Amino acid sequence: MLNGIGGRTVAEAQANLSYNEALSWMAYVEQNETLNLGLKIERGFALLATILNNLHGGKATFDDFLPKRGEVAEEVEASAQDLFRLLQSVKR
Repeated sequence: MLNGIGGRTVAEAQANLSYNEALSWMAYVEQNETLNLGLKIERGFALLATILNNLHGGKATFDDFLPKRGEVAEEVEASAQDLFRLLQSVKR
């Protein structure tokens, strides 16, 4: 468990954590979105990157700097003409 809060194991936490404590933790998680330190760091860097981008004239949004997790990438099929244009654009 997080820093031994409620116990060292999930079973100990369930045995030792009162209903009011559980409600307090739920309120904390709802307010702060996550207890995962890695996700908080990612969000902090995304915020910093957004601010720097906007200061230097960029138009990026906060979501542009967050990793895309679980989103299905849109697949676009290329035609033979598209491939031919790509090959023609390459200079020797």
